[in-house]
Amino acid sequence: MAGIGFELRKLLVPRTYTGTLRAYLYAGVISTGPWIVSIVSIILLNLILQPVITESERVLFSTTITHSYALALILTGALQYVLNRHAADLVSAETPDKIYPNAIAALVLTAFLALAVGGLLFGALTPEPLLFKFAAISLFVYVSLIFVAANYLSVLLHYRGIVFGFLVGYAIGCAAAWFGASRWGLAAGLFGFATGHLLIFAVLLGCLRRELAGSAASLASWEFLGHFRRFPGLLVCGFLYNLGIWIDKILFWQLSAENQAVSGVLHASPEYDLAIYLSLLSIVPGLTVLFLRLETDFAGAFRRFFDATNRGGRLRDILAAKDEMIDSLRSGFLHLLSVQAIVTLALLIYADRIGDWLGIGALQEGIFRVTLIGAFLLMLFLALMTILFYLDDRKGALIACVTFAAANAGLSLATVLANEAWYGFGFVVAAGAAMFITAWRVNARIARFEYHVFLPDAA
Repeated sequence: MAGIGFELRKLLVPRTYTGTLRAYLYAGVISTGPWIVSIVSIILLNLILQPVITESERVLFSTTITHSYALALILTGALQYVLNRHAADLVSAETPDKIYPNAIAALVLTAFLALAVGGLLFGALTPEPLLFKFAAISLFVYVSLIFVAANYLSVLLHYRGIVFGFLVGYAIGCAAAWFGASRWGLAAGLFGFATGHLLIFAVLLGCLRRELAGSAASLASWEFLGHFRRFPGLLVCGFLYNLGIWIDKILFWQLSAENQAVSGVLHASPEYDLAIYLSLLSIVPGLTVLFLRLETDFAGAFRRFFDATNRGGRLRDILAAKDEMIDSLRSGFLHLLSVQAIVTLALLIYADRIGDWLGIGALQEGIFRVTLIGAFLLMLFLALMTILFYLDDRKGALIACVTFAAANAGLSLATVLANEAWYGFGFVVAAGAAMFITAWRVNARIARFEYHVFLPDAA
């Protein structure tokens, strides 16, 4: 997302309190994307719907939303990195007018996949009234489309429309959910929430069309499918990264001693869910710094390095550009590390007060403390993997994603089958292992970067 990051950086010049605050607020909304905002929405909806519907209905409502987001992330994760690479290649080839037709085709493909998966999960395997099934499938399709549309935000410049769409869409969705549930019941409330997502998707699609459509000859282009054959590792990376984030929750939903059968295949694990969702919220400051500072600074230095190599720069200029790239990476990463460390440490210190305020028990507070460390390591892992993709170390990214998903699955299963004292440790160890691998690969790649640039087929 370096392109839109450069636009947001303009708010920091001249450096004023208002400009800095606006830049970080915009960056926070755009970088966290809909999945972080959805966690806030679930928590908020649980509060405002409390006097409107029964507790069992609220559990079904939040569980449906959670499953929609989890499966949408896993489903579209397989497309994410391939679509990003295709869009970046089109920008490099100075043919950005081809991005919009490919985006339309990708959205069509996503809609059909989401309909199939949503129809199976909510239509066939969830024994609820027809109206509820239809609302759940609609929400799942809209969420999937939003995730794919959000992949193209990196090539957009008008960030205000994107932020406006996210905030207004979620506000209308929450209001419509409350109004629908209070007047006509749970299914109407779910329809209201889905309506907000439809609005978000419409805004994102409008932004894409306004900035990218140009004079494209065709409405849809399936050219991007060729990148799935060229970069199969990116497909696996995206799938395993998102599966790795959710696999521990899925295991707890199905196997933990506290798991709750909600409706058909829909299960929940209230003790684990709330704690880890709160932990994931803690990485919003880190994601903001990654988006506004680390990636943007590194992308600028990275571009200057390749300008020096591709335009006949002297060896002295090339080495100076490499040093600048390393300095931008080091300073940006230290900034991210310090910000996220302060946030995580503060939450660890005040975890008991947060627990009292939210009314959570000792078990959830313990899981919250443990998974805060996991969220911190996940943030570092994501930042380093972003740099790996810039350095074109797809093999390193794939190794890290395989390790993350496999370790989180195996270790979380072990903790589920053990006892509550171990809950969350599987996520922590998995994120730490993946972070270590990406850090090692980034250091190794940077050390011999000229070698990899001039011999791109080298491992």
